Amino acid sequence: MQNLLFDDRGEVWDAKSTRLAETLHASLSVEELAKYVVRNMGYIAATETGGSVQIRLRPSVVSPTAMSAVLYWLYDQTIERVLISFLDDDWTHALVRTVDEAVKALLERVKFNAADREGDFLLQPMPLHDLPDTSPLHAVLAAWSESGGRFNRERLYPLLDRALNGRFVLFENTANSPHVRVKDVGKGLGQSAAFWLSRTKGLRVEDQPDYAYGKWVAEAYRQVLSTREPSLEDVDAVITWPQQPRISYRYRRLLVPLKERNSSSTLILSATVIDPSVNLRRKPS
Repeated sequence: MQNLLFDDRGEVWDAKSTRLAETLHASLSVEELAKYVVRNMGYIAATETGGSVQIRLRPSVVSPTAMSAVLYWLYDQTIERVLISFLDDDWTHALVRTVDEAVKALLERVKFNAADREGDFLLQPMPLHDLPDTSPLHAVLAAWSESGGRFNRERLYPLLDRALNGRFVLFENTANSPHVRVKDVGKGLGQSAAFWLSRTKGLRVEDQPDYAYGKWVAEAYRQVLSTREPSLEDVDAVITWPQQPRISYRYRRLLVPLKERNSSSTLILSATVIDPSVNLRRKPS
């Protein structure tokens, strides 16, 4: 059996150990301290026993970083059922069977204030004609144009591997759905992104450890769905991965809409190039 507490820095504690009490200089027993940190400090408690998991949290105070850490942990577990207990005025409970259902239930109940991450996510649109011929993204844009916006996996994937070393994510929007979901993930993404995204195929863009970042990028994808035109932008984002310091990612991103043969769905290809020269945080001189 595992009895764990996830704190507001994404760290994981043994809920039965006195180490957390010593760190917090608390005089409560380990049982009372576990209740206190969930109720008042935004921690999340998790108990795992032979494939059964219980997660306990208070939605109104829960830490976004603690939530990210729990999601990250869930995808490492072999799970038969998850009981999620929410503390509002009283405890309420939801029983689900899969990790995907657990993630969905958690993110539907916990709403983080966008103002908490103000300034973390910056974007500068770029004209498509400013894309140099030497850029790997230029080859992707040319392939989109030559194909008439049709999805051709046999032609596109070798190009993405050759030009971008597999730095791409393919998303899907089905007809009459407001959601954009992860369909496929290239092998050239950073370690943390690849670890998470490879486990979220079929889930919404928002359903990733840094929920605020997922929600922000989802808006860009919906814009492409609306215009049915490619979009090019520089991105300067500070992303929070569980059990890691906040990381700055600066990259140029090309989004292109694609149509699959004999399908009513629209695909969105996100192709990126890491570019340290992107700096949208310069102070005006």
